[in-house]
Amino acid sequence: MRFYCTNCWAEVAESATICPKCGDDIVARQARSDYVEKLIAALRHPEPTTPIRAAWILGERREPVAVEPLCRLVRESRDAFIVESAVEALGKIGDAHALTVIESATRHPSPRVRNAAKKALAQLRRTKPA
Repeated sequence: MRFYCTNCWAEVAESATICPKCGDDIVARQARSDYVEKLIAALRHPEPTTPIRAAWILGERREPVAVEPLCRLVRESRDAFIVESAVEALGKIGDAHALTVIESATRHPSPRVRNAAKKALAQLRRTKPA
């Protein structure tokens, strides 16, 4: 099992309390963060399945505070699977602020992302108040 600093995502020893790379107090950061904050932080994790899982959970929980971090992930990630997960989560959350980002994902090079964006847009249209 690998352990990471949740501030800079450097790999650390399991017993580390202070990150040797950035100097962050790992234990204190974990103690003061709630579950959603930890999920949002996990969106930046270097191991690709972690952001995918975090995006999925944030979408299932329909966490509005995750909209901007998920939008940033769609704009900045080079991993199509991560982008796809972020787009799907944005569709589930249903926040109109994500509309521009989801629309731009319909032109993504990956067919998986384009398909997820089309589905997310359909979800947004179904949940949009009349």
